[in-house]
Amino acid sequence: MLLIAVVDDDPRDAALLKGYVEEYCKKNEQLAMIHVFHDGLDLIRSTENHDIVFLDIQMGKLDGLETARFIRKINKETILIFVTNMAQFAIKGYEVEALDFILKPVTMASIVYVLDKAMRRLDGSGARAQFSLKTPEGTISLSANDITFVEVFDHNLVYHTVRGDYTVRGRLSDVNEKLDPERFVMCNRSFIVNLRHVSNVTADYLLIGDTRISVSKSHRKELMKRFSSFLGDSL
Repeated sequence: MLLIAVVDDDPRDAALLKGYVEEYCKKNEQLAMIHVFHDGLDLIRSTENHDIVFLDIQMGKLDGLETARFIRKINKETILIFVTNMAQFAIKGYEVEALDFILKPVTMASIVYVLDKAMRRLDGSGARAQFSLKTPEGTISLSANDITFVEVFDHNLVYHTVRGDYTVRGRLSDVNEKLDPERFVMCNRSFIVNLRHVSNVTADYLLIGDTRISVSKSHRKELMKRFSSFLGDSL
């Protein structure tokens, strides 16, 4: 599942943009959660690590460019797309490696263009690695983004995902090699978790939704380090 942020201090513009993004995701059968923020400060105070961020350049408290510079300090992979009334402002987006910009008023055609471009970039990253799982019900195509955690028992792997649970034969070590090490980490010898879906970590356990998973002593230090890095220590 993709995490997408829309940041615009004009509620009408934000609602219009969100609607177009939702329409795009529905048409392309892309699972996505879309968060709306009305100021750059609200975005950087959030704990979510978004895959795609639409940024209005001209905002009151913290403008789009300053917000983008802050994002780049903690995340080099987030796809940034600027939204503006004047194209000359968008040129500064090169400073923060923005993917592209769109002009207001936003149209569905402009959203299709930039999101198609964003999807092509994401398809080349580990975050969207595809798995083909041969289950008793048939072969399932699964994106790494959709995985919440993977567990192993009796030589069976259970992929817990936003779409359901899938059980296949395999080894956890083989799965670990395929997953993005920036997003996935072992919390004990039987579980790999997607940091995107972890809501809390303690010395003894972590939470993914309502599921409590134990953290072994041998994995505790690395897990804490990776979780803090994922959220952004500088926040």
